[in-house]
Amino acid sequence: MAIRIVTDSTAYISPEVLERYSIEVVPLSVHFGDEVFKEGEKYTNKEYYDKLRNTKLSATTSQPSSGEFLSVYEKLAEEGHEIVSIHISSILSGTYASAQTASSLLPNAKITIIDSLTTACPLSWMVTEAAKAAEEGKTSEDIIQLVETIKENNKIMFVVDTLEYLKRGGRIGGAQALLGTILQIKPILHLSNGRIEVLDKVRTKQKALSRLTNELEIFLSAQNDYTNIKVAVLAVDDDTARLALKESLLVKYPSLEIESSELGPVIGSHVGPGTVGISFTKFA
Repeated sequence: MAIRIVTDSTAYISPEVLERYSIEVVPLSVHFGDEVFKEGEKYTNKEYYDKLRNTKLSATTSQPSSGEFLSVYEKLAEEGHEIVSIHISSILSGTYASAQTASSLLPNAKITIIDSLTTACPLSWMVTEAAKAAEEGKTSEDIIQLVETIKENNKIMFVVDTLEYLKRGGRIGGAQALLGTILQIKPILHLSNGRIEVLDKVRTKQKALSRLTNELEIFLSAQNDYTNIKVAVLAVDDDTARLALKESLLVKYPSLEIESSELGPVIGSHVGPGTVGISFTKFA
């Protein structure tokens, strides 16, 4: 019995990696005006963000149905596979709950559902490392422990141009207290126990990016080497800032491998275009 990994579209894993490790993706949906579409379909990221920037329409998102998960789980179970399904934070989305419901309908299948308490880069690392471990013949217990290690040792932080998108989408969490402020600030937000919270407040975006860099420096200074470290810069429709941040980090840490991630419509609809962030983890 082989182990197969399932995730959702907010992991933003490249098609090449998905195919290489036979990872199944159950996409979330975007509701934009009168349109409803699955993430990864209909629009490129650029096309979607151009529309989002140039309209007053609200964009909301929704989790996959339990039926969509059931279809994937049934197929894999019928092929004789054990399933490890890893998903976006249950506080941010009902995706985890949908997966649990689908799993309960297949009592004879061996399915483990994991709440990552995060999304984007840390979620992608959990999924890809789990898939690599499955290919190596590791047990589900080994894979779950690996995922839990990444879960305990990851951080994702980001700077938004405006809190308006988080407010519209209802995902603002602990950043609610910043609404209505008369100060011109750039809040630095992070995911803490699966919830969006305020890490710091600064006056300019450049200072905010410097604070993100400092957080990485603190993390790296506690490590003996970079062997089991993963770092990524991320952005929503802001390639210039994303690439500039990556280049500045490579100047400081030339031996460090730094990934670059563009966030898609589900996460981008909530944090908004112009968001820039950083994520890192120790996975072993």
